[in-house]
Amino acid sequence: MEVKKPTCKLSKLKGYRLEKMGEKQKYIRKAYYDVAEEFMAAIAGMDISTGIKIAKFIEKNFSSLEGSILVSKVLGGLVMDDDNEPITFGLEIIRNDSEFIVLSNLKIISMDEYLDLMNLKQRI
Repeated sequence: MEVKKPTCKLSKLKGYRLEKMGEKQKYIRKAYYDVAEEFMAAIAGMDISTGIKIAKFIEKNFSSLEGSILVSKVLGGLVMDDDNEPITFGLEIIRNDSEFIVLSNLKIISMDEYLDLMNLKQRI
């Protein structure tokens, strides 16, 4: 196993990533979750300020997610941008055979979609 420092600008996601050669998922040592390549691509494709706010929000609220995931779930989240406008997003989380939760995908969603998730009690 090779230890690499984070290469993305979102190094605010604590710890170093451990990579197994040829595998796509990365394990964030201190956070106890895996991050899928699609999730990292979604964060990297966002405005840097928005990406950092979403990453911090997930990290801050991660402990509330651990016990509630059985197999797969989409949860809604909301952060405020620099202009104090709401940014709503959907976070797909998977619990696989390992002890870690996988943050598998992230998408910006409409306020209506967020409110639907909120009514279903599927929010971070």
